[in-house]
Amino acid sequence: MFKLIKYFIKETLVAFVFKDGKYIVQKQVVKSNKILEKEEFEFNEEEFKKFIQSCFIENTHTYISTIIDTFNQGVVDSCNHSRYKELGINLDNIKILCLKNYSIFIGLYELNLFQKELQKFSIDFIFSPYLLVDLHKKTTPNSLYILITDNFVIVLIYEDGIKPKYSNIYQFKIDEGDTLDEDEEIENLDEEIDNIDLVDDIEELDDIEELDDNLDEEIENLDESVDNIEDLEKSDDIEDDDDIETIIEVKNEIETLDFIKNSIKDYYESYSDNFLEYGYIFYDKSVSKKFIKDIENETFLEVSSSKLDLLTAINELALKEINV
Repeated sequence: MFKLIKYFIKETLVAFVFKDGKYIVQKQVVKSNKILEKEEFEFNEEEFKKFIQSCFIENTHTYISTIIDTFNQGVVDSCNHSRYKELGINLDNIKILCLKNYSIFIGLYELNLFQKELQKFSIDFIFSPYLLVDLHKKTTPNSLYILITDNFVIVLIYEDGIKPKYSNIYQFKIDEGDTLDEDEEIENLDEEIDNIDLVDDIEELDDIEELDDNLDEEIENLDESVDNIEDLEKSDDIEDDDDIETIIEVKNEIETLDFIKNSIKDYYESYSDNFLEYGYIFYDKSVSKKFIKDIENETFLEVSSSKLDLLTAINELALKEINV
């Protein structure tokens, strides 16, 4: 009876991911498993909190969902704890989600940290990205699945077409070593002032006035440096931005290819000697035809590719959970 009544209730689904300092959000209004409304937004933290509050005011049947892309997670082709021990996975440090014929595990430390961080958003569901692929899997045996997003890449291999035999995840590294913000630059400049050895300078100079002149010149130069930093921040050099994006994209593609090759090698060496026959690529970002071809050449598989909208898939998983 309750399920019948629930079938006619409007539900609001809110899926989000964090990207480039912003919360990327999709809101769906669903009734009888049909999407009545779908909107996407970009918020900072305070805006997102207010948005969630407004959703709950509008509809108490609101569900907030996201994914956790931490490295310390994976799939096991059984729910049996003895299988985990065979694979050398410490049961004390993980949380296990048992599904119909396989299980997903995640590190307890990472999960607790993630949950603590998201308490402010009243999260209902936290999904593993492996579930996004499982949601769209085919029934073909010996199949390689790859999901490519802006933040991470995952590999799932199905030996029997029903449950995954192998999983791996790779997070793209953000190299912050080559960039400094204005505060860091100013802090470094302040250190330069502090490090000026006045005693040595006095001994080398003929009089105090010359020292004052030199110090004035140092301060002027440092002020100019700070002004230059501010000018650089205000400048909008589109060509440079495009060059940087291209370099990052190429770097990510190289890392993705290496990750896929290493994952396949690991699968053959440690999990199965059945040769892979099919390849499927899902992507939530723009992927070039050349890159797809590169993956085909490296895996020796004929690969089919399709767009997988990350936020839509997260809301799809949430709807399945609500209807259980």
